[in-house]
Amino acid sequence: MNYEGEHLWPGIIGHGLIVLAFVSSLLALWAYAGATNSRADLATSRDWKRIGRWGFGIHGLSILGVIGLLFYIMIARYYEYEYVWGHTSDSLPFQYIFSAFWEGQEGSFLLWMFWHVVLGFVLMSRKDKWEAPVLAVFGLVQAFLTSMILGFYFGEGDDRIGSNPFVLLRNVHEAPIFNMPNYLQSIEGTGLNPLLQNYWMTIHPPTLFLGFASTLVPFAFAIAGLWTKEHKAWIKPALTWSLFSGAILGTGILMGGAWAYEALSFGGYWAWDPVENASLVPWIIMLAGTHTALVARNSPHSIRSTYLFFILSFILIVYSTFLTRSGVLGETSVHAFTEMGLEWQLILFMGAVSIWPLVLYVKAKKEIPSVEKEESSYSREFWMFVGALVLLFSSILITATTSIPVWNKLADAFSALVGGGDITNIAPPEDEVAHHNRYQLWIGVLIGFLSGISVLLRYRSREISASFGRFLGLHLGLALVLSVVITVPLMLWSSIVAWQYWLLVGSGIFTVITNLDYIVSVLRGNIKVAGAPVAHIGFGLLMVGVVFSGALKRPISEGFTSIEVNDINPQSNKNVLVVKGQPVPIADGYTVEYSRDWAEGNQQFFELKFTKKDPAGNILEEFITSPNVIRDSLPKGKFKFRAANPNTRHYFEKDIFTLAIPHWAFEDPEASKEEEEAAKWESHIIEQGDTFFTPGHYVVFDQIGTELPQNEAYKFQEGDIPITAILKVYELNSDSFYLAKPFLYIRDNRPLNIPFELKELGLDFRFAQVLPESKDRMKMQFDVRSHSPEKAYVVVQALVFPGINWVWIGSIMMMIGLLMGMFQRMGKIKSKKLEI
Repeated sequence: MNYEGEHLWPGIIGHGLIVLAFVSSLLALWAYAGATNSRADLATSRDWKRIGRWGFGIHGLSILGVIGLLFYIMIARYYEYEYVWGHTSDSLPFQYIFSAFWEGQEGSFLLWMFWHVVLGFVLMSRKDKWEAPVLAVFGLVQAFLTSMILGFYFGEGDDRIGSNPFVLLRNVHEAPIFNMPNYLQSIEGTGLNPLLQNYWMTIHPPTLFLGFASTLVPFAFAIAGLWTKEHKAWIKPALTWSLFSGAILGTGILMGGAWAYEALSFGGYWAWDPVENASLVPWIIMLAGTHTALVARNSPHSIRSTYLFFILSFILIVYSTFLTRSGVLGETSVHAFTEMGLEWQLILFMGAVSIWPLVLYVKAKKEIPSVEKEESSYSREFWMFVGALVLLFSSILITATTSIPVWNKLADAFSALVGGGDITNIAPPEDEVAHHNRYQLWIGVLIGFLSGISVLLRYRSREISASFGRFLGLHLGLALVLSVVITVPLMLWSSIVAWQYWLLVGSGIFTVITNLDYIVSVLRGNIKVAGAPVAHIGFGLLMVGVVFSGALKRPISEGFTSIEVNDINPQSNKNVLVVKGQPVPIADGYTVEYSRDWAEGNQQFFELKFTKKDPAGNILEEFITSPNVIRDSLPKGKFKFRAANPNTRHYFEKDIFTLAIPHWAFEDPEASKEEEEAAKWESHIIEQGDTFFTPGHYVVFDQIGTELPQNEAYKFQEGDIPITAILKVYELNSDSFYLAKPFLYIRDNRPLNIPFELKELGLDFRFAQVLPESKDRMKMQFDVRSHSPEKAYVVVQALVFPGINWVWIGSIMMMIGLLMGMFQRMGKIKSKKLEI
C-alpha cells in the first residue's frame, strides 16, 4: 500500500547514521586499542591513532546527525514516526521540544552519547599519551550505547538489538486506521507528559546526563592506568576530571531537587526515590575517589582504592541505567521508564564495564605500588581515607535498599532454576524517607566531624610536634566550644528534641567553623586555593539546612475545614478548602483568600492572598502566590485535571510552599453532564426591559449587543448575523447582579445559538429566537434551565520550610568548591607554597 503524506527519507538516513555510528565506534575501539598495545613502536602507534581519530570523528558526526534528524521530524510533527507521535502534539509549545526529545529512552540515550562525544573530542584534542587507552574505553562504551538504539530485529519473534527512534508508527501498532492510505490525516501526537512541561525539564536532564557522561573520564583513565601499568601517572589527569564530574553530577542532582521543590507537588526536595538514589550513589563514590586520589597524589597510599572508586562510580552509573530503564523499578519509583525490552543488553553492558577492569586489575595487582606501613593517624591522608570508607558504606546502605526489586528478581530466577517453590519477596520500607534518614544521619555526623578535623592536619605527618600540637589543640578546642555555644541555643529555639538532630547540626556547624578557620589561619585568606574548605563549608551548611527544613517542616493549612483529596494529594489532613472571595483563617495567624483565577494555554492559575494581622487589625504581612494546574479541555467548558504545580513565597529564613487544587478536579464530568442534560428548559417570551423569574432569582432583559461570544463552539463565517442578549440576573432581596450573555446567530437563514452558563448560580440561558410582532416591536424567546450551582473553590495546601535556603546555599557552595579545585588543578590557579 502506498501511504499518502509520509516522509520516509529522515528515517532512512537516520537509521543509516545509527548503523554508521555503531560501526565507527567499534573502529575507534579497535584502532585505539591497537595504538595502546603498540605504544612501544611510536610509528605503528601513531598510525593506529590516526585511524582511531577518524573512527571516533565519524562516530561523533553520525551521532550529531541522528540528533539533528530526530529534532527535525519532531519540530515538523511527522506523526508517521512512533517517537514523534508518542512525545509531541500540535499543541505542544516549541520550548518543550527539547523536553519531549529526551522524555523517551531513545532520546535520553542520544543525549548521553552526545556528551560522551563532546568529552571525547576534548580529550582527543589534547593528543597526549593518554588519548589512545582513554578513547578506546570511550569507543567500547559508545558501541554499547549505540546498540541501544540500533533497532536490529532477528529471528521470527520480537527479538531485537536496541530500539530505533526512527521506527514508523504503523510498524509498531496494529490498528485498522493503517489500512487507510491517508491515515496521517486522522492522527495527532499524544503529547508530552504534563508533569514534564516545565522549564526544569529543559535544563535538568542535559546537566544530569553531562554528569553521567563525565564519570566515564576518570573510569577511562583508571582503565588506562591498569592497561599501561602506569599506576601513578594516570591519577593527575583523572583527579581534575573527577572534580569536574563531582561538580556537574552534583549540580544535576541539585537541579532535580530544586525542580521537585519548586515545580512538583509532593512538598519537598528529596524523597529517597530509587531513581534519585541511583544518581546519588555514583556521585558519592566519585567524591570518595576524589579524596583518595588526593591522598595518592600527596602520598604513596590509596592508589588501589582510587582505582576501585573511579571504576565503581561508572559501573554504578550503568547499574542505575539498568534500574531506571529495565522496568524493574516500575512499582517502586515514579521516575522510572517503562520496560523497553533492553534488559539483557543493559546486563551485558554492565558486565562488560565490570569484567574488563576486574581482569586488568587482577593482572596488574602485584605491580600496583603499595606501602606496607599504614598511614599515621596524625596525617590528613589517614582521615581522608576513613572518610572515603564512610562514603562507601553510605553508598552500600542506599544501594542495598534501592535494589530490593533486583534482589527479588534474582531470588525468583534462582527458585525457578532449582525448581523450588515461591520465595517470599522482600518488601521495600513502608516509609522510604524515614528508613534512609535513620542511617544516613550518622553518615552525615561522621563526615561532618571528619571534614572538620582532617582539614587542619598535614599530609605525610608521622607525628605531631609540640608547636603543631598546641596549634591543633587550640583550634579544634575553640571550634568545638563554639559549635556547642551556637548549637545549643539554636536547637532550644527550634524546639527540636531529638538528640540525633542536635548532633548532626553540631557536626555541620563544627565543619563550617574549622574550615573557615583553615581559610583564615592557614591559607591567610587566599580564597583562590580554598576549593576544599569551601566545599566542606557548603556540606556543613547543607546538614544544618536539611535538619531545619525537614524536622521543622509543617503545614499551616492543617486542621481547618479539611477535605479528603486522597486521589490527588495523599496528605489530606494538611489541606484547607477556600471558597472564592471568602477568606479562611489558617495557622500562624494567617488568613488565605482565593481571589481570582486565569488561564494561560493548558494551565489555570489561582491567586491566593495570604494576610497576617495583629490583634488590633493592622496588617503585619501580606503576600500573594499563584499556584497552577495543568488541565485538558473537555466539551461544554469542562476540564480534566492532569497535574498541580506549586508556587512558593521565599524569605531569607523560610519558604512558604503553596499548592491549589480546583473544585472541578474533584467532580465527575460525566455525572455533571448527565445532570445538566436531565434538567428541563423553561421558555420565556419577553420584550427588552421586561423581567421574568427563575427559582431564587429574577432576570431583566437589559439590551441587545453585537459582541461575539468568547466560546470555542462558535467560529464566525461570512454572512453570519450575530445577536447577543444582555441579561441581568438578580438574587432575590439583593441589588447585586450577574451578567448573562446568551448568543443567537443567523446562518443560512437558520437561527442557531450558543448557551451561556452561570455556574455560580446553577443557571443556563439560551437565546432561542426572535419573534417580530410589528415593524417597530419584537419579542425574544429565552430558555432557562437550572441545575446544582457550581461553587468555585480550591483546596489549598500551605507548608512552611524553615531554613530551606541553607540547603540551597550549602549545596551550591559544595559545587563551587569542587569547580574551584578543578580550575586549580588545571593550572589556572597556581600555588606551590600552600598545601591543599
